[in-house]
Amino acid sequence: MNVLQSILILILTASAARSELTVFAAASTTDVMRRLAAGFEEGGGEKIRFNFAASGALARQIDAGAPADIFVSANPNWMDYLEEKNLLISGTRRNIAGNSLALVAPLGSVMSFEGFPSNLTGKLAVGDFQSVPAGTYAQSALKSLGWLDAVQEQLVKGSNVRMVLMYVERGEVDAGIVYLTDAKQSGKVRILGTFSPDCHPPIVYPAAACSTNKPATRFLRFLDSAEARRIFKSHGFYKPTD
Repeated sequence: MNVLQSILILILTASAARSELTVFAAASTTDVMRRLAAGFEEGGGEKIRFNFAASGALARQIDAGAPADIFVSANPNWMDYLEEKNLLISGTRRNIAGNSLALVAPLGSVMSFEGFPSNLTGKLAVGDFQSVPAGTYAQSALKSLGWLDAVQEQLVKGSNVRMVLMYVERGEVDAGIVYLTDAKQSGKVRILGTFSPDCHPPIVYPAAACSTNKPATRFLRFLDSAEARRIFKSHGFYKPTD
């Protein structure tokens, strides 16, 4: 066997040994997670395959036996749900990012946050209150501000926050409540204002391993790195302790 053949065998062996990671992540993390995965892979990490959806839907899929190595939730409650069922690897759970809640409208809208909800004549898109964390936060904010009863008949509920954003982008509704990060990434909506953190629970994104796959631990460590913090910040997320 010559040197070239030996090198080729080593390369093929290393490639075969390089496993993939399956990450179930909240829809609102789609853009930042793809960028984080690219940074992880560029640094020699394993290839990552994603399943993006509402946190509640993902948690139920994992509970039903779906093969996930890591779960990233937009709400601690759904992480608690899996932890109570002993479906997380002990000691791997950590908070990786925080977010804000924003009221948005289609480009060209003349609505204002100050005049809401009396200036809402059409529909208001929100995430489903039961399964979509952004919807749960929106419900809390609307209740806290005394607006929920006023807009109840005008609500259009989406199965995840990206669907809510799409309704606004397409002008199918007069306004929507989404995460500030999604609104900023869109470029197709007007941000009317953000809700005070006092009117809803803290928007925290926990992550945890759902399998003993060693690369899962490496990726979770990467999410705590200085490089990951820069990527989160560039997408509008903040440190959960802020």
